[in-house]
Amino acid sequence: MGRRNEWLSKDFFLLMMPAFILLLVFIVYPILNTFYLGFTRWDGFTQPQFVGLENYHTMMKDPLFWTSVKNNLFIFIVFLPLVTILGLGFALLLHNSAVIGRNLLRGFVMLGMVMPLTVVGIVWMLLLDPNAGIVNHFLSLLGVAPRAWIQDPSTAIYFVIIGSLWAWQGFSTTVFLAGLEGLDVEVLEASVIDGANPWQRFRYVILPLLKPALVVVVTMSSIYILKVFDLVYVLSGGESVPMYLSVLAYMVYYEIFRMFRWGYAASIATLLTVAVFLFSIGMLKKMISDRGVSS
Repeated sequence: MGRRNEWLSKDFFLLMMPAFILLLVFIVYPILNTFYLGFTRWDGFTQPQFVGLENYHTMMKDPLFWTSVKNNLFIFIVFLPLVTILGLGFALLLHNSAVIGRNLLRGFVMLGMVMPLTVVGIVWMLLLDPNAGIVNHFLSLLGVAPRAWIQDPSTAIYFVIIGSLWAWQGFSTTVFLAGLEGLDVEVLEASVIDGANPWQRFRYVILPLLKPALVVVVTMSSIYILKVFDLVYVLSGGESVPMYLSVLAYMVYYEIFRMFRWGYAASIATLLTVAVFLFSIGMLKKMISDRGVSS
């Protein structure tokens, strides 16, 4: 009891006060204010008018909203398994001391991670340019006619996924690599002594021990891809994103800065925030339960 009182002393609160103030001003207040604005009609200039659930009713009848939800879900479903599997594969490769040029490969894998998403978008936009892009150039050598990949509704969303994989692959690889390097060597040696082959050692020893790293990768990758905006906006040329590429984060931007419907945008942002929050809480609870920690 005495230690607890010492921990909750006046000095503790004084030291933590700047952090609490910053948290309230830049995190808590904007979230609460956005939640409130979701129940108003506001153009960003006049006084907000409370309209109750009108914005949410409008949302349910908005074709752009449902297209954005569909695109978000499609990107999420395809991106998440790929970034997890590729990250684990690259980590296993880079963890192997027998691989030649490991440091060079690490630099290549991390390249997308250290670049801003706007730069990643510009790089891919140039690569996929229908007239001067290197992708169409190589395809023309194979006898394939040039194609406007980003302008084609049937292919555009796949390049958002590919660009996101390139940008985020370094993170998942780094987390899995850290998990591999933190494994207990004695456990791995014991599995070898017991006669486990490489697949059995991976399936029954390494993979279960990497579960905390797996939860971190899945959680952070999900948050990243659910709120993806920069890549979609830049790949569209920095203009209006076509409906077939629209995602919820872009829709928030569109409603605020193009349509000046701040209240409607706030309701979309609230829905997106709740979805990300619930998913994150679910994954964190799973990680805590797997570690045997009571909540």
